[in-house]
Amino acid sequence: MSGKAVLERFIKKNPLAVMTRCIVGALMGDEVDEVFDQHRSRQYDDTIKFSTVAMSMAEIALGTVDNRHQAYRAYKKELGTSAVAYYGKLNRTEPSVSEGMVRFSADRAGKMLNTLEFEPWEVLPGYRCFALDGNHLQKTEKRLKETRGLCAMPLPGTVVARFDYQRGLFDQAYLLEDAHAQESTVLDRVVEDLSRNDLVIADRHFCIVRFMLKIALRFGFFVIRQHGRLKGKLLGKRKRIGRTDTGMVYEQAMEIGEEDSTLVVRRITVELDEPTRDGDTEIHILSNVPADDATACQLAEIYRQRWEIENAFYVLTTTLTCELKSNCYPRCALFLACMAMLAYNCRQVLLAALYAEHEQEDVNQMSQYQVSLDIVNPMDGMLTAINEQEWATLTPQTPSGIAKFLRRVSRHVDVRAYRKSVLGPKRPPPKRKRCKAGAHVSTHRLLQERKKRC
Repeated sequence: MSGKAVLERFIKKNPLAVMTRCIVGALMGDEVDEVFDQHRSRQYDDTIKFSTVAMSMAEIALGTVDNRHQAYRAYKKELGTSAVAYYGKLNRTEPSVSEGMVRFSADRAGKMLNTLEFEPWEVLPGYRCFALDGNHLQKTEKRLKETRGLCAMPLPGTVVARFDYQRGLFDQAYLLEDAHAQESTVLDRVVEDLSRNDLVIADRHFCIVRFMLKIALRFGFFVIRQHGRLKGKLLGKRKRIGRTDTGMVYEQAMEIGEEDSTLVVRRITVELDEPTRDGDTEIHILSNVPADDATACQLAEIYRQRWEIENAFYVLTTTLTCELKSNCYPRCALFLACMAMLAYNCRQVLLAALYAEHEQEDVNQMSQYQVSLDIVNPMDGMLTAINEQEWATLTPQTPSGIAKFLRRVSRHVDVRAYRKSVLGPKRPPPKRKRCKAGAHVSTHRLLQERKKRC
């Protein structure tokens, strides 16, 4: 059977896996080595090519292999070195290189979205909107000598991510090797990456006066929930504006800052119909967006969109692999988290190809978990049946050709077969009663009792 016939079989049977391989190949080209050269300071790649190391970690992030040992075995020939040297390369990957991979993937994914004629989401006309949030990586195993005698669990680091609402991509990552370091330590770097009319949407952890003042000085804008410890000076009377889906909206001017540097912002209060999970009955949102550009109700709704980045982190943790308990070295753990963001950006390109050929509502209702399974399960067989040399000859390599190929393959996806399961409202758990006989019961006898009652 010819290679073309084999590929057509996979297109008809496993189109999502074919699309993913095509997208990952387009994002993980030879330019990855250039990213390494641009962002490294001490590392070198004379023996082990960084592109091969990055591809092995991308396999872990996508879930096609479970851990670093399996990744090494899969790429042993390409790596051409020992497992110890491979692990050492991962454990010393500089944070600047990992951050560069996220920026590189967002740039390449954005270009692919353009070729797919993806229409960006306009959150607020005239503004580029970004969400900012931090994620503390989970505790690791105590494999390092320094951690074996400790009762406390070791934490490998923290990721502060920037999420591009327009394209639905992670476009920046700010890494902290010290898990006890405050997220606020990277805010100066966040401000440096902003352009005119950029809008930052963030939770109360980023409600820092110095941060908001610097955003305003760069002609940027923010929509940030007020922290309880921030005490500004309220100006004028509070005005009732209207309602949103979650509650009544009020607005009042507020002065923040110190005497030598102050800023008057809009303080938007939402009196919630239902309290938050923390028990708050109202929330306060600070913003410097002019009233001519957005009403208080619009800004309250924009703050609600912050959950887009929360949903993205949920996908990273449930359908991709962004953390491994065996990744004890901070730099390796942070590198994997960044490769998971790259994998997420790949997933967004896949969804854009589906949007181009299917109804938006049907694509939105697809289960990300089921999609992930149908990508991972057939991938090993496809990699065996079609090697990299054959794949390069059978699939297009130009941006326009890749876009046409993705759209053709996406027509074979039955999106309704991946529809999420709709669960009804949860019932309250029944009141438990003690068993006289002890801690165990016979399931068989309970079922027999049910039959007698029926």
